[in-house]
Amino acid sequence: MWIVSWLLAPIIAQLLALGVSRKREYLADAMSAQFTRNPLALASALQKIEGAEAPTEHIKRGAAHLCIADPLGRRLTAHEGFLADALATHPPMGKRIAILKGMGYAQLKREGGAVG
Repeated sequence: MWIVSWLLAPIIAQLLALGVSRKREYLADAMSAQFTRNPLALASALQKIEGAEAPTEHIKRGAAHLCIADPLGRRLTAHEGFLADALATHPPMGKRIAILKGMGYAQLKREGGAVG
């Protein structure tokens, strides 16, 4: 029995880390928007990061979860759903940008500024 748990423990730990990683990215975006009070600027920064020509080759797999965007350029990162939530290290950049823009437009509306 201990051999089975010894073999399954690393797999289960990796799945848990990947599942938490996406939620942590959304929380980091929300906290950054609250701290800077400028979610539209953060959305613009994410758009620039997303528009990079190619992912870096200097980041190794073990540190990929520490980056703002997936530095390894994995296709699964751009997808949504159960499998992507379970296996990808980063949420889709488009969804993160849309959430930040929504926060920015809501903030402008509350402040009585022009939206658009």
